[in-house]
Order: sequence, then structure tokens, then C-alpha cells
Amino acid sequence: MNSLVHWFAINSTVLAVLVTVGVAVLLVCCLQCSNCSKREKDDLFRRREL
Repeated sequence: MNSLVHWFAINSTVLAVLVTVGVAVLLVCCLQCSNCSKREKDDLFRRREL
């Protein structure tokens, strides 16, 4: 247990950078997907014309 805590203390910066990069990539992918104007909309999201 002590060696695990020691390993996390030494590599905390590397883990923080990896988590930050992972979250940034996820946000960029989600933003690109939500801003896509050429995608076909599902039936639920189409505006129904009366």
C-alpha cells in the first residue's frame, strides 16, 4: 500500500496531464459532433409541419 501511494505521489503530474488531455479530446469530439450542420436528424428532432 505504501509503494502504491509513493508511485501516485511521484507520477501525479503525468496522470494529471493524461487526464487533462483525455478530457480535452473528448470535449473537442463532442463539440465537433454537435456543430455538424450536414448530419441527418432523427425523426424525433425533425420539425413537424402541420
